[in-house]
Amino acid sequence: MNSLGDSGITDSEDIPDIFEISIWLDSYNDIFSDFDSRPLSERTVSDDFLTEVRKVCDEKSRNKIHLKLSIPENQRNTDDEKVIIKRLHLYFRNNHHLIKQDLRKKNIRGLYYILAGTLLMLCASYISFLKPQKFYIHTLLILFEPAGWFFLWTGLEHLIYSSKSKKADLIYFNKMAEGVIRFVNLT
Repeated sequence: MNSLGDSGITDSEDIPDIFEISIWLDSYNDIFSDFDSRPLSERTVSDDFLTEVRKVCDEKSRNKIHLKLSIPENQRNTDDEKVIIKRLHLYFRNNHHLIKQDLRKKNIRGLYYILAGTLLMLCASYISFLKPQKFYIHTLLILFEPAGWFFLWTGLEHLIYSSKSKKADLIYFNKMAEGVIRFVNLT
């Protein structure tokens, strides 16, 4: 294995698809929010911990993640570690599921917008084809045309740009949910 500086990243030459992230902890409390006093199985994962893992994880893109949490030997408790590992996997799976649902909702909303925009533009085209002489029908044409373009472009924005940023989060949380998490002695 090659150590890549002091970044806590280890690159495995033997298995190129695995990306190992090594994070040093003073205690198990570094993983969880300081304000949460619930049991380890229910505690909120710390934003600082998540930010650090995300930052290191984003530096390289691999298929599999191994999160190695280093902690002083005198602080280790295997029962607590099992609960923490389950809690972290549950957190990553839940976020993956929530983002997947949100992405699906945005895509469906985008398709509805595109459909509405297309229908409004078809109505405007039909009215234009009739060459109306009445004021109120001509007013409908003036209202339908920009509304159709608005809905069409907003729908495309939902499908293309909004989903792009969510897809990166979806990939990250999926990798972390399926990744290996283990505790090791801090040396």
